Amino acid sequence: MNKISKNHMLSPLIFLSIGINVMFAVTRPVAVLNKVVGEVKIDMVTNPGWQAASLGGKLANGDKLETGTASFGSIMFLDRSMIKVRENTKFTVKSKRTVKRELETDINVAVGEMNIKTTTGSKFKIQTPTSVASVKGTELNLMVEKDGTTHLTVLEGTVEFMNELGVILATEMTTSVSRAGESPSQPISVPQKAVPSWQKKTKEEWKLKLSPDKPGGKDIGEPFNIQINAKDSEGNNALDYGGEVTIAGKDGVQVSGDGGQSWVSEVSIKMNKGKGVLKAKGTEVGKRVVVVTGENASPGKLVVNMKRSKEAMNKINSKASKALGKIDPSLADKIAGKTLKGSSISKGSGNTEDIFDQLLNGLLQLSGEPEVVENPDGSVKVIMKVKPSEGNGD
Repeated sequence: MNKISKNHMLSPLIFLSIGINVMFAVTRPVAVLNKVVGEVKIDMVTNPGWQAASLGGKLANGDKLETGTASFGSIMFLDRSMIKVRENTKFTVKSKRTVKRELETDINVAVGEMNIKTTTGSKFKIQTPTSVASVKGTELNLMVEKDGTTHLTVLEGTVEFMNELGVILATEMTTSVSRAGESPSQPISVPQKAVPSWQKKTKEEWKLKLSPDKPGGKDIGEPFNIQINAKDSEGNNALDYGGEVTIAGKDGVQVSGDGGQSWVSEVSIKMNKGKGVLKAKGTEVGKRVVVVTGENASPGKLVVNMKRSKEAMNKINSKASKALGKIDPSLADKIAGKTLKGSSISKGSGNTEDIFDQLLNGLLQLSGEPEVVENPDGSVKVIMKVKPSEGNGD
């Protein structure tokens, strides 16, 4: 095969087919996180596994959230309903669109406390281990103990509060309690001084910032340092901040708190006079995110562009030319004089270097003819579908 030079682009877009049919549905967001303080985590239906939530993060039907100690979250729904979430709370969002900007929402609270303010016309329910609260155009506070005991305080409007043993209607400035094995208690008036006010005191004391040791993109597999700085509410260095912070590398990033001896997706370190340092490295190409969270602090986020080094590009370039030439010799002429500039997998898992290895080793084979697009600038895009070779997969 002709030697590949460096002036043009061969950009194969590869996707896997392994003998099964997979249907992909678009998950439309129903809410957005409009405030995050401390440790707020999310388990998304579109990307399972607990990870640090970030300001502006979108929520979809079925997503789970939890807040840590000295933490707070605020969620704005599509219909303008609002939930403010206190520390140590766990819940699941069940919400679906009915018509434009209208929702049917069901919040399943396992434990914790939240303030909920719904808009007129919204369909909103809150389920706990011992009760169901149906609200409409209402503001309320709901606190769920570890044993499921649920305390409802209605601040405005009315709430239908029920379980399998009974139902009551709680009106403005009244409170009711639901316990396992008992019907909800009859509402009693709540004095103004006893009205929950925690939701009005959610200003973070600190702000956490992340910055790399050097600006610019980072080579995959090469460790680099990340500096952590704590600022006070006025933006000054918080020299008295000595708390523990948690740093999480999202998809494609690993972090280390022991100088690179071990690599994980999440690590906790102790800050010293408002500063800390850790190592990170990329495992996948593209823009990758690192997030830091800490008690009573707004989280920090760092976006790093991960790229392949020249040596890695030369290696995968060689594999690509050999693999493409092997599976379809006619491609040799089309890619002659061109170098691999990028590649991606549109469906399936793994990375393109592994795909090229498996094509060369005979573990994968083409499924149909490759599509070759020759662009006016002389670049070439190769789109192919591959599958396990006979005897190597179902």
